[in-house]
Formats: sequence, structure tokens, C-alpha cells
Amino acid sequence: MHATPFVPPAGDRGPWPEGAEGVLLKIIFFFDQMYEFTFRQDVLGIMNASPKSLGIKAGIRADFTPNSHVREILRAIRTSRDPWTALDSLAEALEELAPKRRAGEWLKLVLKVLKSGDDLPCGELLQVIFELSVIEEPTAPARHLPEDIPGVQERDTARMNLPEILDLLVSRIDDNLLGPLVVFLRALGDHLEATRKQPLPVLRRFLAAHADRAPAPAAGPRQRLIVQIRLDEESSPDTGDPLYRLIVAYYRQPLAGGQFWRVGRHRDEERFTRSELFASGGGRLTAWEQLRLALLDPTAPVRIEFLLPRSLLGYAAELWSTGTADRHLGQQHPVVVRQLERYFDYNLDRSEWRKRWKYLGTHGADPTEVLERIGWPPLGPADADGLADWIFDQHELSCMGLDVPYEQLDPAMQRAVDDAMYLDGVPVLLWRRVAGGKETLLKDLRKHEPTRLAELPYTVLKHRRRVRNPTPAPDRTLTLVWDDPDCVDPDQDYPYEGMAE
Repeated sequence: MHATPFVPPAGDRGPWPEGAEGVLLKIIFFFDQMYEFTFRQDVLGIMNASPKSLGIKAGIRADFTPNSHVREILRAIRTSRDPWTALDSLAEALEELAPKRRAGEWLKLVLKVLKSGDDLPCGELLQVIFELSVIEEPTAPARHLPEDIPGVQERDTARMNLPEILDLLVSRIDDNLLGPLVVFLRALGDHLEATRKQPLPVLRRFLAAHADRAPAPAAGPRQRLIVQIRLDEESSPDTGDPLYRLIVAYYRQPLAGGQFWRVGRHRDEERFTRSELFASGGGRLTAWEQLRLALLDPTAPVRIEFLLPRSLLGYAAELWSTGTADRHLGQQHPVVVRQLERYFDYNLDRSEWRKRWKYLGTHGADPTEVLERIGWPPLGPADADGLADWIFDQHELSCMGLDVPYEQLDPAMQRAVDDAMYLDGVPVLLWRRVAGGKETLLKDLRKHEPTRLAELPYTVLKHRRRVRNPTPAPDRTLTLVWDDPDCVDPDQDYPYEGMAE
């Protein structure tokens, strides 16, 4: 049954707000085929056969001039019996003839805003949408989303582009539909890469007019700085003092976790022997001016990640020093290591890895219960074949403790531990650098009362600060493998920027 026919008064702009038709016109021409007369006729042919706009072609004067022809199509839609469904038929015809185009995503968003009624300031928001649609696409726009938005947090937004995220925000069912949208647009406008080239005046006016609809940014840090220090083998690890190449990149990540994005990177041209790394590695970090200034930012917590080959996984990376105070990195920031092979092997299935990673964030009732979630498998030479079965029965295992250092494991058991990471997706491993002493390690960690395993980097940092020895005994030193599946840079091997001396 049809709705009451809509008959617009003479000169009326139709059911949409002032200026909306101009935005529609511009967005429609994002489909570059619309400049072709035959393509426009094909669009009208599909609309003409649609029950949403049946027979619309008969009332449209053919015009070889693209702009005036599209205006005539929009006039026919605006004055039809049901303008909204006729507009839908136009979008559907474009999708059928030019599928999977970014233009279609922006058009879908415009139609969604037009239909939102009084829930959104449609006319103003459409102008903002058009301004954003013509600038350079921002990288990973989801990082600007506020946390805990109803209807959003359960969606996988990491791979969404800007029109998809905006569509998600305006599609929610919520009493405060505009508030999260304003928070997102404000964060986007503050950090959007393209704002260095574009002033975005429409966005600025919109945010100023609706500042009262969303709270001001919360005090305190919202992002962490992640510094990845990668050591690539340049000679066989079986040589007396193998050579390594030093590669550094640093990133930002929301404090709540999730997708990260690269800010800067550097590949050092020098090669370092293993014995030279302690003396030279830290100094090379502070020589890079861009990174040094980022580390001075008091608003961003820092995590240092060493990406190490298997032969170097037990390396005491936290003992690097970067300044004249001669204090270890591991006494200043959480320092973790990652297995380099797992990091850059794109053929490895990451589904189990991500699934187990989520269990790190589960809160425990007390510190004792939290650390009891660390699984300690038997690690004797005869136990290698049974490790897969041991893990299979522990679906929520996210952290595995070793009472034998990784580099001292029997080769078959070391391969089984690698399988636990590669195939079973165990994201976190923890061990002392001497065999045995599981209870001593747990006793040290309990003193700092973690409430969930996700706090392990900070718990280990507190432990390292308590030890305070410039050359701590191996039984007081820990290796924490911390493989965050969201912090994997697919462009890590692209050319790196030069050192700022």
C-alpha cells in the first residue's frame, strides 16, 4: 500500500533540506560514467523498470549536457509520488551498473543522512560529508572512534574506510545519535593527515555549532606510543659474534588496544655484532631526532617491542641504555620481545591468535587468581609430542610460562613451543633466564597485584624497577614475549627514512 502522494508546491525543493540536492548532484558525478549520455540512459532504463520509480523515464527530457541532464533526473525524483523510494532506485541502478565503487559508499551515506529526519542536522551534515569526500582518504580512520559507543564496539571497524564508519555512526539506534558522531569528527579533524593541506572550514563550523552535543575530550592519554626495534640477522647465528641490522619504527595505538598506525621509521645502514648492540643500539635510538621527541611526550605511555629472530629470543633487550643517566630501558618503559618470524610470515593463520589475545583482557577476582591463568606445560624432551594435546584442552590459554628458558629447550620441544605460537595462537610467553624457579617468578609478580594478564608488561616493568641492579642476576631477569596481533606492520620492509643527526 502506497503512502499518501507527495505533491510539492511550485518551486519547492522537495522533501530534503536546502542544499541537499547540490550535494547529491556532486556525489552522483563521483560515478565518472555519469558524464556519458549512454550510461545515464542505462541508469534511467533500470529505474524505469523498478517498482520504486516505475515509468519515471517518460517524464525526463533527454539532455546531452551531463550537469543539466542529472539535474533533470533529480527534479523528476523530487516531484515523483514517492521521492524517497525513487532516490533509492537511482542508487540501486548505479550500484548495478558500477558495483563496488567508493562513489557508491558516499551516495549510500548521503541517502542515510537524508532519511534520518530530525535526529541529525541533515543540511549541515551533508555539507560536511561532501567536504570530507573530496579530500585525501585518511589512514585507518577507526582509530579516531570514541570508546564504548552503543552499536559500534561489537563491529570490526579496523578495516573500514571513512564513508563506512560515518554510515555506521549515523545508523545507530540511540538517544544521543549526534554526540558520538561529533566526538569522532572532532578527533578526525584534529588528526586527519589531510588537514595539513585542507582547512576544512565546513567541518570546523559544524563542530563549533554542535559542541554542546558531545563531551570535551577526556583528560589524560588516549593513545600509547609503540617503538618497535627489529634486529635482522646479517650473518649466521652460529658464528662467534653474528651481525645484525637495526631497524626502528614507531607507532600510535589507542590505549584500549586495537589497530595501530605508523608514525615514523628508520633503517640503520650500519651492522652491529651481538656484543656491540648493548653499547651502540640504545645510542642509535636517541640519535634519531624524530623518535627522541616522540619519547619526550609526557601524554603518551610507551611500550618498547624488540622484534627478534628465534636465535635471539632470550636476548636481555631490556638492559639497553639510551642516555647519559645509564639506566636500562626496561626500568623506564615496558619492554617486551616478539618472535620476528611470526611477525612477518603472512601465511600464518591469525584467527586463533586473535581469539586467544582477547582472553588477556579478562579481569580476575584477585592477583593470585590472575597469575594462575598462566599455563605451565611440562617441557622435558619426551614431552614435545604431547604439547599440542596439552594446549588443545585449554581453549582460553593466552599466556604460557616456561620453567626452562626458550633458548635452552631441547630442539624438539623448542619446535613444539613455536607451534604453540604459530598454529595454536598463544600470544604471550614468560620465562626467567635460568631454569626452574616458577614459584619465585610468580611470587615476584604477585607483589604488584595485576588485575588481568593484559597488565603483564607493566607488572614486569615494576619488577624490573625493584631489582635495580645494573647487572641483574639471571634468576631475577625475565623475558616477556608479547605478540599483539593488531601491532603488525604489513609495510615494514618498505624503504626507511634517513637518520636525523
